Amino acid sequence: MNRIISRLTALSAAALLMLPSCLGKGKNTPEFPSIKPLSTLTGKVEKRVITRLSAAGTEEERTEEVYRRTGGLLTKVVYGIPASGGSLQPIETTTNTYDEQGYRVSEVVEKLTATGTKERTETKYTYRPFSPQASYVSNYKEYDSQGRLVADVTHELEGSRLSRVVRTVYDYSAGGANPKETVLRTNYTYMDPIIESRTFTLVTDPKAVGGTGALYHEQARMRVDYYGRKLFEEIHTFDTSVGVAKQDLKKPNGATVATYTYGDTGDIVRELRETHGPRTQAEYDADKEHKLPLLKLIDRYYYEVKYTQTNTEGFPTKMEVTVEKGVAKTKTTYTANISYTYFADPAPKN
Repeated sequence: MNRIISRLTALSAAALLMLPSCLGKGKNTPEFPSIKPLSTLTGKVEKRVITRLSAAGTEEERTEEVYRRTGGLLTKVVYGIPASGGSLQPIETTTNTYDEQGYRVSEVVEKLTATGTKERTETKYTYRPFSPQASYVSNYKEYDSQGRLVADVTHELEGSRLSRVVRTVYDYSAGGANPKETVLRTNYTYMDPIIESRTFTLVTDPKAVGGTGALYHEQARMRVDYYGRKLFEEIHTFDTSVGVAKQDLKKPNGATVATYTYGDTGDIVRELRETHGPRTQAEYDADKEHKLPLLKLIDRYYYEVKYTQTNTEGFPTKMEVTVEKGVAKTKTTYTANISYTYFADPAPKN
């Protein structure tokens, strides 16, 4: 359930937080010259292959991406060595489908699990006109490997901004034909440049007006760029087992803080994500002066990539990656080669 909630939150934020990001086509060239294009690959690169090398210089992972000339990913195939061993094989495949107007209408993701089985997720998008020139994602539905509906998400706009998201999540873990339904509501408020949101479910509360009250799941603060990509995000989660009456929004039971930086090609070049969790009772007992913060750092992830060796077309052909994991900041580094296939020039006429 938490995985689905997190995925839906990310999709909603990326699709609709600001007008330029809710138009579906992912407009590459902004109206303001001072803002960089979404990606320098658009219109030039048809295929990009990233080959990760081991310390010995052998291929240990390969990613192949195919793009539309007007922008947008068509397919992405990640080749890796499965947990059972052997040679490189597809471990994750993403396939996007677009309509005649250039809007993405479906995304299919297939992953090879540690047990060797395939996990398939399909997301279907529905659009509504926003203006004579543009539309926005009004709804999307997510289906699992068996074709069962696992999430139905509706976006509501106020003016040019996302104001509310209603998610109906279906849980089939108990078996049977009738899944458990959970309706999650997220309301957004804007205090430029910060966007705040609260996600909650409506539950029975005799003390509340109308007999229902809000049981909060999480509260978030974020900042996005012109294209709707997250630059900063802080999420606090709350204990939903205590009920509405005992929930204290000043005492979250977890938090995640993340920052993102994007490069010229639209890829993340720097990411820092820190996870905070509750302290133990022993830690509280030892804190005689009650100075310890409510939460403590329990996990950390840092990613940074540096591009080098630019080719004649102006694109890098090598990347050096640094990854740090855990509170101890265990470091891993690796290099990868990048190759490109370009669209025919000039572009064919319709």
